[in-house]
Amino acid sequence: MMLMLYFAGLAARNLKRNLIRTAIAIAAVAAVVAIVVFGRGLMVGFTESSFRMYIDNELGHVRLLNQDYAGREILLSLEHTITGPLELDLAEFLLELEELEETRHILPRIRFGAAASVDDDLIRMIGVGVDFERESAQGALIDNIEEGRKPEKNGEIIIGRDLAEKLGAERGSRVTFIFSDAFQSVRARTFEIVGLRRTGASDIDERFFYLSLAEVQRMLDLEGEVTEIMVFAEDAGRAEKLSQSLDSWLAGLELDRYKSVAWNRADPFVEIMLEYDNLMNFVYVLFILMGAVVVITTLFMIIRERKEEIGMMAALGLRERDIMTIFTLEGAFIGLTGSLLGTSLGGFINFYLSRQGLQAEALTDLIDGIDLMMEPIIYTSYNLENLLFSFALGSIITILASLYPAFRAARLDPVEALQRDR
Repeated sequence: MMLMLYFAGLAARNLKRNLIRTAIAIAAVAAVVAIVVFGRGLMVGFTESSFRMYIDNELGHVRLLNQDYAGREILLSLEHTITGPLELDLAEFLLELEELEETRHILPRIRFGAAASVDDDLIRMIGVGVDFERESAQGALIDNIEEGRKPEKNGEIIIGRDLAEKLGAERGSRVTFIFSDAFQSVRARTFEIVGLRRTGASDIDERFFYLSLAEVQRMLDLEGEVTEIMVFAEDAGRAEKLSQSLDSWLAGLELDRYKSVAWNRADPFVEIMLEYDNLMNFVYVLFILMGAVVVITTLFMIIRERKEEIGMMAALGLRERDIMTIFTLEGAFIGLTGSLLGTSLGGFINFYLSRQGLQAEALTDLIDGIDLMMEPIIYTSYNLENLLFSFALGSIITILASLYPAFRAARLDPVEALQRDR
């Protein structure tokens, strides 16, 4: 123990010989570790925000669908709906679903296509019939009403703020939409806009409007039917267990025409983002390696300058492993100090942006036209796991990187090392 403290003191004194070079090495490690802390916080904040939008607006934790509807959903088909078993009507089916152990909330919905004509332009949109009482308890529909209120009677709708602008409408305006019912008959109906909704996701705000589920069932001749049921568990992490519970329940009712889909398997972009999150860990390692290169270079410069001193230590009986320990401790000091400073800096940035948010309008415009939901303001994730992971990653990689130059120093031939450069 005393010997190790002696070696640590030697390593510290050696690093003080050239404070500028040591500071540059520490700063390089600190910079890459800070980037990792910030990058992980940003990615977690972005994915959590995006996943939350998918879950609250489209997928739930698990989505219950008709098997045939899943393949025709993009067409907003009204042919393959959920009605429940023959011995139960839809209301009883929903009550049984709510009573399952893993179920916390359910949101039955009907999606249908609609259009409106404005200045000879046909604007296409998606109507969603919802149970406003259930939506008030779960999901983001009611919370995202920016102006006005939820519908309270037939003929009233909530509409996306951007869609209202495309229609040249505002709260209180009356708009006429064209749609097809379950029998492919074309119909038209006039609605009053009582609420304007803004989520920050253009895909939702420019295309969707919402009205009472019961009214939609009558409009489309779908009494006692829905096209989907969003089911929520205690949290998103229990989605797979909820899906298994639903599958067992459906099998018991002999409803093999229905299937459940967990949120993390329901949308291609969600699956891609989950895989991308795993890939980013490899990128973080590459960033740390960039800082480790500076540490390796610094140690080699130190070894070159102290070649004669290393030879003297070896000639006086210092073992190879002792010399290696001294230089490894020098690399460890640089790595630990740089990682601590980088973690502190990155943590401070993440803490600030977790409160203030990061304007992402440029990124929102960049992905415009891509079926990806994201909010205009991203709040980074500030948590202890990220700080510990980044500190450990920076420290371990830089310490491991210092082993090679330390080994080279230990293997120097004392006779050759004691010869001065001519």
